[in-house]
Amino acid sequence: MDSSIISKIEKARQYAEEKDRVNITSFAATFKGNHDQYDVRFEDGAWRCDCHFFATREVCSHTMALQRILDEMLTNQPEPV
Repeated sequence: MDSSIISKIEKARQYAEEKDRVNITSFAATFKGNHDQYDVRFEDGAWRCDCHFFATREVCSHTMALQRILDEMLTNQPEPV
């Protein structure tokens, strides 16, 4: 392995530990729930999920789980429940 790759691997390790360097502004994911798969999105500082619970309450277990997983890397997110 050449020295430039080794240097990049070390830099990646450093960045991975400094999560405040990353600021996710939008993304889409498929969440495998107990009963079905759901499309979950984060865009413009707001969560969206196509599950029935989210449709009536604008929050669900899928969005709350992703909030916990991604923690401080999301911008303008409401506090996790």
